[in-house]
Amino acid sequence: MRLELTQRSDLGLQALHVIARSPQQIVSGPEIASAINVSAPYLGTIMGPLVRAGWVRSFTGPTGGYRLTAMLSERSVLDLVEAMEGEVDRDSCMHSDPMQEVNEPCALHDPWTRARNALLDTLAKTMLTDVLELDETTDPPI
Repeated sequence: MRLELTQRSDLGLQALHVIARSPQQIVSGPEIASAINVSAPYLGTIMGPLVRAGWVRSFTGPTGGYRLTAMLSERSVLDLVEAMEGEVDRDSCMHSDPMQEVNEPCALHDPWTRARNALLDTLAKTMLTDVLELDETTDPPI
């Protein structure tokens, strides 16, 4: 996928923040939906990728909800983007046109590649606990 931060990634970050405030407890779907201002049905779209990535565990039933399973102190912003949006495309030229066969990279290929790599490196080094202003005590017990 192209590198972009979508509303879904932002809402995933917000949902993680809500759950991380109670790392050893199950937080109900309606509570998370209310906190991040989305409908309960849409919450599944946000939580699905986080569950599939193993960052949270979902529980069904009347006392169901979500509980943090990932160590957010070991997860980066880039990890979140890729969990929510898919793996970032690190190879394509910024000026790629699927209708045009390109034998040589465009004139901006090298500076674009350097800028993209610098951004990805920064996102990979930025831990979610730093972005969410959480300390490591929010990590779930091992």
